[in-house]
Amino acid sequence: MLNSKQIEIFHTVYQEKSITGAARLLNVSQPSISKTLSLSEDKLGYLLFNRFQKRLLPTPEADALYEESKNVIKRIQAFNSIARNLLDISSEYINIGCTPSLGLTFLPKLIKEYKSINKSAKFNITNLQSQELEDQLDELMFDCVISFNQKKSDRFEKEVLHRGSLVLIGPKENPLNLPQSISLKDLDNLPMIRIKNLKTNTSQNNLDEQIQKSGINIEWNMQTETIQVAKAMVSQGLGYAIIDDYSASIFFQSERQHKLLPKMTYEFGMMINREKPISHHATNFISFVKTKKV
Repeated sequence: MLNSKQIEIFHTVYQEKSITGAARLLNVSQPSISKTLSLSEDKLGYLLFNRFQKRLLPTPEADALYEESKNVIKRIQAFNSIARNLLDISSEYINIGCTPSLGLTFLPKLIKEYKSINKSAKFNITNLQSQELEDQLDELMFDCVISFNQKKSDRFEKEVLHRGSLVLIGPKENPLNLPQSISLKDLDNLPMIRIKNLKTNTSQNNLDEQIQKSGINIEWNMQTETIQVAKAMVSQGLGYAIIDDYSASIFFQSERQHKLLPKMTYEFGMMINREKPISHHATNFISFVKTKKV
């Protein structure tokens, strides 16, 4: 049947609906595209496109094959990505993926301590949200990933470094006279600031879903992707935010912290891809991190 190159050309022609557009995207000649497409149709025994002036109209058979071709192209792209990431296994840089908040709190302290005993160590750090980090770890982009609430996977080795609870952060002045502990059901009366992508440790659901399961209807007055922006808003008395107690102990020292009932837990840790060849530099760092539970 068709080889990967023929599938790629079919996929591109289907998307572009023209030989010219496919040739431009694939950086090959138009005659080469036309020849490959004709050979593909000969192999299959039916037409993939009806020619109409300068346009190509997909046949029903092409429509069915296109859905499958998307999966093939995705795997080819993943293969090429992994191949590129394996190009220099002996790199002197240790490649770390880390969520933004842990990149401002846990990771700098960790690297400082490591460099005190390995002064020549070099690091390449990428900050992304947890799901993006796990996707790129799957493609062997990183030597290790440090993030929140990591999923279980047969391909990944997971090391939990910290467990804690989510807390409610409010202005230092406490204008609403909130108690030290507050029930989730009482949050629907507060001006709330949502930090996107914040997760609890319960079934890996995001915070919104967890709150909805509790039958609570919170009206989020503001939303942001960063803890720093949430802190600035809370400090100005514009609302309350829910955050992990580890980040709260570092970023929100001048704000009030309230325990949430019932308690919602989280964890953060390190993950490595068992299928990725690891350099000597990265191996030493990973071994070091495994001893650093907080």
